[in-house]
Amino acid sequence: MIVDGPGWVDGSTNPIRGLFPLAVEQYLNAAVSVNAPGVTTVTTTARYYALHPLVVDEAKRRRLDTPGMRRLLRRVEVAYALICMAHHGQPGHHSWYPAPHGRDRLLTALSHGPVDLAVAAGTEAGRYAKAATGFLGPYVGSETGLGLLAQGALAPGPAYDHTIVHGALGAVLDLAAASRLGLDDVRDHAALCLCQAVTSADGELLAGRFAGRPDEIGTVAGNLGQVMRLFATAMEQAEIRSRADLGRFVMFDPAVTEHPHSTDNWLRWRGIRLRAMSVTAWRDLFAYLCRYLNEGPMTIAQLGECLAEELPSGTLGDFLDALPPAVDDKGAPLPAENEIAAWPAPRRHLATILLGAQRFEALTDINGPVRLGFVGPPGRRSEKEELAPRWVHDVIADRRTQSLRDFAIWLARVMINRAHRATLAKSRYQRDGRFTMPLRVLVQDDLVIRVHGVATGEPPLRWAQLLSMGRQTGIFQTGVDGRWEVGPRGGLLG
Repeated sequence: MIVDGPGWVDGSTNPIRGLFPLAVEQYLNAAVSVNAPGVTTVTTTARYYALHPLVVDEAKRRRLDTPGMRRLLRRVEVAYALICMAHHGQPGHHSWYPAPHGRDRLLTALSHGPVDLAVAAGTEAGRYAKAATGFLGPYVGSETGLGLLAQGALAPGPAYDHTIVHGALGAVLDLAAASRLGLDDVRDHAALCLCQAVTSADGELLAGRFAGRPDEIGTVAGNLGQVMRLFATAMEQAEIRSRADLGRFVMFDPAVTEHPHSTDNWLRWRGIRLRAMSVTAWRDLFAYLCRYLNEGPMTIAQLGECLAEELPSGTLGDFLDALPPAVDDKGAPLPAENEIAAWPAPRRHLATILLGAQRFEALTDINGPVRLGFVGPPGRRSEKEELAPRWVHDVIADRRTQSLRDFAIWLARVMINRAHRATLAKSRYQRDGRFTMPLRVLVQDDLVIRVHGVATGEPPLRWAQLLSMGRQTGIFQTGVDGRWEVGPRGGLLG
């Protein structure tokens, strides 16, 4: 082959906002995906779980090819969003209900009059969604896992009931055939709104899927049923007004081990939720470290010194000895984090990380369900990886006599180097030739440069989505005082 003339490779980089700059969430995310099936962080609305199989079934009945099915799907999603938008603010459509997908773009279209469905459902300017399959993509895995879509092919699944779903939502198919739709055109179809799943026939079908089958231990339906039953038990045994309340119940309440319905699934969730505190502390400590970069770049050593200055004098061992106990004399977890809640950051973040190492040491049964939830199966790489509780435990053993401030300087370098490796591992050449680097900080010749702000707080456990699906379908509800309760369909949990 002859190349005519010189060629160049684009040597520039395109820094993008990385989601997990310290990469401490990997094990936790994997554990959550197994133990909280049926939802993801982007599946927000229960009735779409019925709407999508309805469209797939209708496309099959009409013998549409793949492009035809996609056109039908996009028109149906536009029509459905307009129905929900028209019912927004009406009695029963509470403020906590999620917005229908595509709402913001459709509001823009409505500002010029009724929506042109050919434009809104098209693929050019004015479209309601960028993806060719609209908002099916974020849901398809969950809908398949619940049996509403078939495995391996875009077709109705074994749990789909045409009579029920078409009877409840079929009118949207006719509305999707219109050339234009305004809010006044769909106001008479309030029964189709996403807020009606709590009483609708398709909502009852969906409640049955989200309730899972708690007694089928080890299956997707079993894992889903177990976590939903755990939530219901918490609502019956304690005052649950927030996910924080739910977390405290799962981590520390004796009912998790003593209740007649208690299983290994519940105990794994105890371990997962305890691990989430360690992960949160690492995220918060790294974010705090990066705050020093607000005034400009610093060397890694300078960052470490800034962190060290905010910690007390003495050795790492002295700091450990001042911590409250993380477990009782029987090895059960204690809410030690409550006792250090008033400690200033970053001292509080470091203490929480060290408490996680204490809990690891107390979990001596390597095959016990709490330990399996906390660190995973023995011998796996995730158990021993850098920044994991076992790694922290081993580091403590080696550095207990070290000055706490010297330990902080060393730990700052560990975090920055890990973030740099995570960036390199996730960097990619894109099809257009750009080299993208997902990062929050950039390391160049030992100089650390802040590019984007660093996320803090608890990593997603999918509890918000599970609670929302339960509330939308009547498994759970909230009282006028904001307290979570078992709802009218809660009996599905057994």
